[in-house]
Amino acid sequence: MKLSSITLVAAQLLAVVALPTSHDRGSALVSRGGRTADAGEAGAGAETGASEPAAGGEAGGENKANEVEQQAQFDTPIAVGGDDIKTDTLYPPGVNGVFEVELQGPVGRTLTVTENKSPAAPPIGFIAVEPVSWIISLAEGTDGLTLQKVDYILNANNTLDISKGQAARLCTETNAFVIGPAVGELEFEREENELTVTVDNINGEFAFFIPDPAAVAAPPAVPSPPAGTATPAAPAAGEALSGQALVDAILAHLSGPA
Repeated sequence: MKLSSITLVAAQLLAVVALPTSHDRGSALVSRGGRTADAGEAGAGAETGASEPAAGGEAGGENKANEVEQQAQFDTPIAVGGDDIKTDTLYPPGVNGVFEVELQGPVGRTLTVTENKSPAAPPIGFIAVEPVSWIISLAEGTDGLTLQKVDYILNANNTLDISKGQAARLCTETNAFVIGPAVGELEFEREENELTVTVDNINGEFAFFIPDPAAVAAPPAVPSPPAGTATPAAPAAGEALSGQALVDAILAHLSGPA
């Protein structure tokens, strides 16, 4: 083969090698969460290498591929999986809403929720959203859990306003419900019409309360004077007049008959 022919063949081979590798736009892409999606669904994020939500976290929203939702019954133990998968356990609807427990951790647990149908009284100025409270028990304890949340979701088409509601935990020493930051981090999710509180130890008794409309609407009571406090009396006949009474007396005298 002549040198010119060899040179021509080599140039053609180099041109082929230099062409960009083609990709099948219809081929499937497997996400880190294990869900299969086609390239069109993956969109520009797949092409630019956008990060995906971590196994137990959020990246612009919850990682739905790493969640499990299950239905449970009161007084009946139910298994909650581990493997750092968030498990939402929902219970049968009550008068106004649904009670839910969210858990996440590396090791599975056994969850039992019991309704207390004779709960302690609400804090002053509040009323309960349900006639019951909920006692949560994890048989294996709470050590190692990365997420512990207690939720109350309003039933569909229910007009009760829970936006200013409070999550409460029963103080066993005083047998009274406690509200405020000591209970946990409280949030109201308007889109879901849901009150949610993140706690450090989910074992315990919980309830949800809203401000009492009657207490809010009632005018403040006028305090009565303390016992033994003297009240000013009208001047007795013959006593000197002062202030407006004196002015009125002078005007009456001037306007009388000459």
